[in-house]
Amino acid sequence: MTHRSNQYNINKKRGLTLDYKSLDKIRISASITNNISEYHGIICSRLCFGIKEFNDLISNDSNENHKIVSLQLKEFNTALNEIIEEQENLFKSNVLDFQPLLPDESEPIEVRALALALWCSGFIDGCGMCIAELNIDIKGIGNGEVPEIIEDFSQISTLDPNSILQEEEEEIALMELVEYVRVSVQLFYENLRGQANES
Repeated sequence: MTHRSNQYNINKKRGLTLDYKSLDKIRISASITNNISEYHGIICSRLCFGIKEFNDLISNDSNENHKIVSLQLKEFNTALNEIIEEQENLFKSNVLDFQPLLPDESEPIEVRALALALWCSGFIDGCGMCIAELNIDIKGIGNGEVPEIIEDFSQISTLDPNSILQEEEEEIALMELVEYVRVSVQLFYENLRGQANES
């Protein structure tokens, strides 16, 4: 289908150093269980709220004697820090270029659907932490758009990839969900940062 864009090319266009596949290889070699898309969802939600503390996402790469346990883990932490910095800069420079970090379309649809669900799950988890930490009421932000987006992402996070069939209609539906997430994050960021600028 020619109208479908390649996620790898999108990632490179928007300036990220590493695409999903490269990051996932590093994750696997470091024995990290969390999905890369889930990490990116958490990162994006925190940046939307203006929180720049990510120490809890960085895995401990030393033991009690401060000796390096895993070079692979150190490589993963470095890559994660690069993604955090680059995503922050991309939000600031042009939020309209935002893309969730997902597998490219050479991967089976079930893999891509699961990644999207996990991305939304990470975003929701990040939102919960930010709302509690900042002690804010989001109900009135963006004329109700912000809580509506959170609710929609909660629904997407429950997506069952095993129920998806290898059919063109399913591909189109998944594309539409990805596009909805992409545009919603733009609105989310603009609403939250606008609120911060007013306060």
